[in-house]
Amino acid sequence: MLYIECDNFDAAFHFSVEEYFTQYASSQEHSGEYFCEPIIMIWQTGKCVMLGSYQTAEAEINLQFARENGIQVVRRCSGGGTIFTDSGTLLYTMILPNLKEQYPQQTSKEILAASVVDLLNKTGISARQEGRNDITVDGKKVSGMAQYVRNNRVCSHCSLLYDTNLEMLTQVLHVDQEKIQSKAIRSIRSRVTNLKNYMSAPLSTQDFKELIKQNLFKKYDITKYNLTENDIARINKIYHEKYANPSWTYGRSPKFSFRNTKRFQGGRVEIFLDIANGIIDSCSIRGDFLGTVPIRTLEELLENKSFQYKAVDDVLYQVDLTSYFGDITKEQFLSCMFD
Repeated sequence: MLYIECDNFDAAFHFSVEEYFTQYASSQEHSGEYFCEPIIMIWQTGKCVMLGSYQTAEAEINLQFARENGIQVVRRCSGGGTIFTDSGTLLYTMILPNLKEQYPQQTSKEILAASVVDLLNKTGISARQEGRNDITVDGKKVSGMAQYVRNNRVCSHCSLLYDTNLEMLTQVLHVDQEKIQSKAIRSIRSRVTNLKNYMSAPLSTQDFKELIKQNLFKKYDITKYNLTENDIARINKIYHEKYANPSWTYGRSPKFSFRNTKRFQGGRVEIFLDIANGIIDSCSIRGDFLGTVPIRTLEELLENKSFQYKAVDDVLYQVDLTSYFGDITKEQFLSCMFD
């Protein structure tokens, strides 16, 4: 297993590193078979809001507050909801190859969660996995997980709220009231907490990071890897073309003549359709669902189809919706389009 750590607080750079080692570096054209082994990264950011791949910035973020407070806005390649991180937050990434072949009994998210929970328990913090993508302590969220699949490799990552500015978190994020109500709590602030509060002898964020690393190196057979000039050149290309590019981060709000939103246990789905003469001219699907592959492929399958239940059902019957929506079922998706 390789361990990569970059002395960089730019979230867009780290997402570029993730994508490089997930999608490109494993091919012989780039770096050969050496990078077929698992990779772990622990990293930090400055003040930052991270959008899920299929979310709309205006709906999830107080953009004026973000601008006034110098908060970076980036978009991940993974699904899930919007999160806030700062220098008091640790980010943990695990990139695994050939998941179904090498880890048939566990999903990558389960492997990531088990690893993080074990590492936290070793620091004296009693953590557990809860719900579809949370790690909690004393019933409060300290971590959210997401993942995506490219080139037969899966990138799973999570945040760890250690000494995060939770007041800033509550001000910059737009609260999804349906999500809050479904959890029977009053606010996002009451739902999250910092790990530092559960340390018997609180450490600085950097000292806590070193403690996590020590436990990590005891747990796995790890080799440190330093990025080469070739790696950095390719990472910077991804950085400038994608994660640091405003067109990727903000995109364009979809045009539509039909829109509907529903929240399910597996997440929120928001569908935008432009319909002409009973035909779906364009389709855009947004939300905080936990798919692992680009949703655009499914959108294209639905375009130029009749806007009728059976026609859409016939398309969905032929695809693996789990890859697109996680735990959201075909029937639930159809209900968002036709109920």
